[in-house]
Order: sequence, then structure tokens, then C-alpha cells
Amino acid sequence: MTIYVNGRFLTQPVSGVQRHAREILGALDRALSRSADLRDQLGTIEVLVPKRVDTPGWQLLRPRHVPGGSGHLWEQGALWRASREGVLMSLGNSGPLMHRAHVLCLHDAHLWEIPDAYAARYRLGHRFLRPRLARRAAALLTVSHHSAKRLARRLSIDENRFRILPNSADHMLRLPPAPDVPARYGLTPGGYFLSVGNRSPNKNLRALIAAHAACGTKVPPLVLVGGDVTGLVAEDVGDTGRVRALGRVPDCDLRGLYEGASAFVFSALHEGFGIPPLEAMRLNVPVICARSGAMPEVLGDAPLWFDPRDERDIARAMRAFARVGEPQRADMIRRGTLRADGYGWGASALALVEVLGNARRGRMRMRNERVLEVSSISDNQHVDHGGAA
Repeated sequence: MTIYVNGRFLTQPVSGVQRHAREILGALDRALSRSADLRDQLGTIEVLVPKRVDTPGWQLLRPRHVPGGSGHLWEQGALWRASREGVLMSLGNSGPLMHRAHVLCLHDAHLWEIPDAYAARYRLGHRFLRPRLARRAAALLTVSHHSAKRLARRLSIDENRFRILPNSADHMLRLPPAPDVPARYGLTPGGYFLSVGNRSPNKNLRALIAAHAACGTKVPPLVLVGGDVTGLVAEDVGDTGRVRALGRVPDCDLRGLYEGASAFVFSALHEGFGIPPLEAMRLNVPVICARSGAMPEVLGDAPLWFDPRDERDIARAMRAFARVGEPQRADMIRRGTLRADGYGWGASALALVEVLGNARRGRMRMRNERVLEVSSISDNQHVDHGGAA
């Protein structure tokens, strides 16, 4: 029996959801290439995509183009038809409603918690789709206990149905060090605060910028990295005063921008996990962070915390960090590194193997029961016909 992967994420710009899908499948691919037992356990895996894409460095997993439109129409039609006899895994919040063996990852409950951050059409469509997908799924995944709890409440399902597959920041270590990157962007190494994330209102960038302005020259300049995401409302953020908005940057530059920062600042109002602060910790950068969403669960005692709904408290935290001595800064880095060590794409991929293995066995039982049922009906019809003769 084949396991299919909804590869629509490969056609989208990389944000948190797409990063999760790419990295966990990359880790799964590496695990499968090392272990014949895992390959036997899962069988054939195909990644189905609505248009031709480059293979993202995988050895065994290969995208297969399935024509038939794009977006949700492709998922509900062409994807369902191509995968309906096997198990289907969707890692990006959506998939075909009619699939009977669907492993679905829902990342957060933001649709209900911050509805104004979404375009009206996107919000209405996904509020219709996600509860129905969740109730029908063979297995549900999410990225944190915080998300599992919030999703369970919003979708009226048991929290224990969710298997937690956390994100990680290991991917940053695969990028080559690039100490020359800050200078190429006109930045002084060690002389700026960095924030990475999309321009959704959820990232709270206006409050961060206002708080930074209130600090004056007592804190370093602020550098923002990130762009728009389809379906999300985007805040208009540009270069203003001591703020630099770089937009999207290539991954090859991102490590250099992190490592050149004096500190990383993250001001989001809601997060199902929050990959960027963990990326900073993975690269030995101190973190100043909003105490919100899943961030306390993910980051523990490593950051300097602030209330994201209070601009004065955001400013207080940035000023406080600017005054810390080297021993305290080194302690923040140490605690951040220890926290980042607790997450790994490989561990999440192995947990995924268990989920997919169970789904595959369940699907095979369903198919065998259907065959037996059809066979029993056929036998009974044959007996009835013979008796009548």
C-alpha cells in the first residue's frame, strides 16, 4: 500500500508551515535511506504536486506531478483521485475532504484567535474546511501542546487525538557560515537587533517598531526580515528611522544575519510553535521574546520575556538587554543552546514513522474488510441463485 504526501507546500513560498513540511520530510528521507526496516514498515511513498517542482535534495522521496488545477480545487479533485487507494499525509493545514485515510497536520488555531489577520475569503474557506477535515482524519498532528489544546477547543475534538511533532532549528546548521552577510546589507556585525517573520498583524511589528522608537539610541537599530504570505493580511512595514526592512532574504543569507545580530527580538501575539526564536538560539544568539502562545512551552527560561500587548514592556525588555553585561549575555546563550538541543527534525520524523505505519496498517485492514464484505455478498448471491434454480 502506497503512502502519498500532499506536496502542495512545495509550490508555496517558505514560511513556518512550509518549513515544517520540508524539514520533516527531509529528515524522513534521510532516515529511510539509512534503514531498510523503516522502508519495509512504510512501503512506497510518493509526493504528489500540482505542478512540476525541483526535488529539495531528497534521496528516496520524489515529487510526482499530478495535473488537474491548483490550490484547494486540486486537493479536492486530482489529489484525492490519485491517492484514494492509499494513505495520504497533508502537512499544511488542508487536504481532500473525501479521503478515508488522511493524516493531517494543523499547526495552530489562529483562524479563530486572530481572524483579522486573514483575508476574508481565506478565513471563511478554512473555517469551513478544517473542522470537517479534523473530524474525518485517520490521525491528527500538530507542533506543540499549546496548539493541541487550542485546536481541540476550537474544533470540539479530543486533545488526545493530536500527536505532537515539534519543529526544530537544525536546518540552520546546514547553511554555511556567512560572516560577510551583514556588511553586504549595510549592517555592522553585533550592532543591530534582528526580527524574522512574515508581515502578518500577528507578528505585532507595529508595536515592536513603536517600542523600538521609544528606546531612542539606547538600543541598536532594528532589522526586519520577512515578506507577505498568501491568505494573510500584510502590514505595511518599510524603512523608517533606525528600522531596516529587508523583506524576504535567501536562506544562504539568513544564517549570517542571525549570527551578526546583537540579539533576536520576537513580538508575535500568537504562535503555534515559533521557529525563528529557536533558530536564533540554535545559532547562539540571545533572544528577547513575547510571552505568548506556545513560546513559553518551546523556549523555557532562555529568553528575556515581555508582554507583546504592552509597548512600554517591549521597550523595557530591549533597554534591559542593552544594559546586560557579558556574563549575563553568555548565560542567555547557554540556556538558549540547551533549549535548542531539545528539538530535532530527526526525532519528529521518527514519531511520524509511527503515525504513518499505524495509518497504513489501518488502511490495509479497511481494504481487506471491504474485500471480504464484497466476497461474502457475492457468495450469498451465488447460493441464492443456485437454490432458486
